[in-house]
This record gives sequence, structure tokens and C-alpha cells, in this order.
Amino acid sequence: MHNDDRSEQARKQLLEMQAALFNLRDGLMNLSMSLRDLACLTDEHGQQQASMEAEQLLGRLRG
Repeated sequence: MHNDDRSEQARKQLLEMQAALFNLRDGLMNLSMSLRDLACLTDEHGQQQASMEAEQLLGRLRG
């Protein structure tokens, strides 16, 4: 019985660790996307390209 309790406790700890790792992964993915967005905002070439694409889209919508 004592081994069953230990086994159950170890299983719970494993599941908690797995959940924590998944949360960490999700947080890192969100951070990565935020950093990419920030890089685009501070990237002059990216800003120019976005501006040109926006102008082209507006032109198609007007035309």
C-alpha cells in the first residue's frame, strides 16, 4: 500500500512537471512571437515593406 501511495505521488509530480514544462514552452513561444513583432516594428525595411503593402491594398480597394 505504501508503494501505491508513493507511485501515485510520483505520477502526480510527473504530471505537474509536464504541465509546467508545457506552460513554459507556451510562454517562450509567446515571447518569441512578441520579440519578432517588436523586431518588425523597429526594422525600417520591414516598416517600409508593410507601408508599401498597405498602400497597394488600399489601391486595390479603391480601384
